[in-house]
Amino acid sequence: MTSRVTIAGLGLIGGSIGKALRARGWHVSYVDPAVSIEDARAAGAADERLDEVRGDFVVIATPVDAAISLIPAISASCVTSVCSVMAPLRAAARGESFVAGHPFSGSERSGLGAADGELFKDHPWFIDRDDEQVRILIRDCGADAIVIDGAEHDRVLAMTSHLPQIVSTALASLIADVDPKLIGPGARSMLRLAGSSHDVWRPVLEANREHVDHAARELIAIISTLNETDFERARGVWERLRVTRDA
Repeated sequence: MTSRVTIAGLGLIGGSIGKALRARGWHVSYVDPAVSIEDARAAGAADERLDEVRGDFVVIATPVDAAISLIPAISASCVTSVCSVMAPLRAAARGESFVAGHPFSGSERSGLGAADGELFKDHPWFIDRDDEQVRILIRDCGADAIVIDGAEHDRVLAMTSHLPQIVSTALASLIADVDPKLIGPGARSMLRLAGSSHDVWRPVLEANREHVDHAARELIAIISTLNETDFERARGVWERLRVTRDA
């Protein structure tokens, strides 16, 4: 089984994958015109810089729109993605060598400087079909592979990941002119995601627009009629999450 990989895009996710795999003895090549080989080696994220995507095993860690354009042009025995959506990438793929994936871990920070070889440790890593090579990569990144239907993944993530980003960003924009001394701990805890980059999130939200719009409409409907039942349901969710976190 291969222990060599080419990563297209050496930002937060791609760089973290590179660091995790190199710590397990993999040889990591990368393609990213924005990252010099000196910086990649200094970060411990890669061994070799390539001018084009090639190799038997390729990880696409670019923004979603770039990934959709890149996937059909790659010839490799195994190609996997690490974007926040699955179905649009599956639709762009040709043949049976592609595995749509999504490591369920990240940061409001971006770029190689934010990369962390422990980023994926004990986190789920979703894939839309089983593949031994991809499972080994996920294992060596310290994550747990979970097979899921890509369309269902995108529908649920619109509610649990993409909508929270929108809400955090919108709230921060709303209170941008408020004296920070008047921003309470509740708002501060909700604003962590507001540090995220538009360049990172724009292609994600565009690729999953139908599901995100539906989730937003449902949220607005709940807000407009918020009642005791909603508070009880919310408390139940919080308790389940607290138990899971403390387990």
